[in-house]
This record gives sequence, C-alpha cells and structure tokens, in this order.
Amino acid sequence: MADIDHRLMVPPFLRVMEQRRSTSGGETFLWDLRVAQPNVSSIAMPTVHSLEHFLSSELRSKSPKVLAVAPMGCQTGFYIVAIDIGDYDEMSRLLATALEAVLVASEVPLANDVQCGWAQNHSLVGAQRVAAWLLDHRGQWRNAGMTGDDGGS
Repeated sequence: MADIDHRLMVPPFLRVMEQRRSTSGGETFLWDLRVAQPNVSSIAMPTVHSLEHFLSSELRSKSPKVLAVAPMGCQTGFYIVAIDIGDYDEMSRLLATALEAVLVASEVPLANDVQCGWAQNHSLVGAQRVAAWLLDHRGQWRNAGMTGDDGGS
C-alpha cells in the first residue's frame, strides 16, 4: 500500500498502511493511527509518550497478535504492528478498548525509572484527553482521513 498525501489527510483515522506476507504464510500489518494533522498540529511529547505506554500495554495484553506500538517521529500518531490483524473492525475494537482503559486509569503504565527511559516525561491528563477525543470521533476512523480524491491505497 502506498502512503497517502499528508497535505490531504484529516485525522483521526485508522488504516492499514502496509501488509507483508512472511515465508511461513503469516501476514504482518502496519497500522497507521493518525491523531493530529501533519505539518499543522502535533501531540505534545509527554502525551505521545504516555499514549505509547498505554497503547502498547493494553493492545499487547488484549491480543498476542499485536507486536508493537510506536510513536511517529512527527508526533501526529502511532504505528501499530500486528500479525494477522488486517480486519478494520477487529483492530478498531481492540483500539477502542485500549482507549477506554486510558480514561479510567489513575497512572501511566510502566512510567517509572525501572521500566522507562524518560520516566518524568509523561502526562496522564494529556493521554486521557486524546483518548476521549479519539473515542468521541470513532465514527471517523474508517475514512482514511482523505479530503481529496486520492485515497492512496
């Protein structure tokens, strides 16, 4: 799948960015969870960091098929790497469950000096605000965020 024009995307959205089949037959999917408008806005680093901890902890505990969650360097979203989860509805449900857990959390998981390389750089409140916003806009996740005709996939 090709990347989409960053000037035309309108977050939030969740889409498969890339799909690869291994020699053993399994399929690996790279999901694009876009939260902020590229080159226009970004998520504050403490919020990105906290959401990474939450999403990684929650998604990986809910499904052994989720391998990793990584923040985008541009601070506009996250990559989610999963094996054999190419179905939008399945990933959307997993993500919504993870975001709901953020809303009721009293602390950021693994945000301590033993388990985190930048333990003081977290924002529970920021993560909860973004999680609430994403859940409020869940109906838009499927649209792949395009304003123009070129969906790019």
